[in-house]
Amino acid sequence: MPPLSRLAVPLALAVALAGCGASTPLRYHALATGAASPAPSGGAQVLVEVLPVAVPERVNREEVVLTTIGGALDLRAGDRWAAPLADEMRQVVDEALWRRSRAADVYAAPPPPGAADALPQYRLALRLERLDATPDGQAVAEASWTLRRLPQGAQAFCRSGAAETVAGTDTAAAVAALSRATRTVAERIADSLERLNSGPTDPCGG
Repeated sequence: MPPLSRLAVPLALAVALAGCGASTPLRYHALATGAASPAPSGGAQVLVEVLPVAVPERVNREEVVLTTIGGALDLRAGDRWAAPLADEMRQVVDEALWRRSRAADVYAAPPPPGAADALPQYRLALRLERLDATPDGQAVAEASWTLRRLPQGAQAFCRSGAAETVAGTDTAAAVAALSRATRTVAERIADSLERLNSGPTDPCGG
């Protein structure tokens, strides 16, 4: 092999390996704003046991999943959720509950002794029925939930949905619209708790 040919082989291999290491960095997205609610000892007026959120399997993955105009799944491999989607939605709800009623989620952080007896307690079970976003189209969030006062209160069943315009074709625009839609649904969940905690009325607002 001529000297130049012998040099070309390792040089080409080095270039190929460098290309493999220069992959596009992953981008992470969140539905929630990150304004976590304080612990029950931090001025809470209501305690809510928010059960793990049920999420549609078609979108329940690390990657952000959008929907094409034709209805096909659009998996954005370079875009990931900052946390499991169920946890993202739970955080959105926790923020809304705290803003609306100073209601603290005690599912993973039981209240200190005495707090459970002094404050009203509720259990919330949430199912995210739909979470779709079409680039340059609409973002839709739909959910159903049950809510009841502990220990023996009657169970209320509610549903709600919201739609927002997606202003662009990139993933960030779709996630921003999904975030607005899920926050609207979360506010309605918080409203249902406020109504149920206020007295004998329809918590779903019907």
